[in-house]
Amino acid sequence: MLDQIIGDKKDELVNMLSSKLGVSDDQAGGFLSKLMQKMEILLGEGKLDVNAIMNGDLTTLNSYLDLEKLGALLGGGKEKAEQGIEAVSTPIAEQLDKLDDPMQMLGGLLG
Repeated sequence: MLDQIIGDKKDELVNMLSSKLGVSDDQAGGFLSKLMQKMEILLGEGKLDVNAIMNGDLTTLNSYLDLEKLGALLGGGKEKAEQGIEAVSTPIAEQLDKLDDPMQMLGGLLG
């Protein structure tokens, strides 16, 4: 679902994560894939407020994630995961903001 929304920006996000966090493209890609997978699950369960993410509030998202496990994908821990999430949240929010009705679109994709 988020892959569809992100579209061709995914490669840009991987490159951005790699350069910003000093990790390999494989690490950045694995992190991004796992993060988007977890976000989709949280959206499907109704636990994630897309509007909060679009407004830069990552508190709820971070509270539901195993940040240590995500950070390990980047060769670090909780702090590395938080840096990665913060780095990609704005570009993801910008993609969502381009949709006419992000909640309706996400709801349709979640079925």
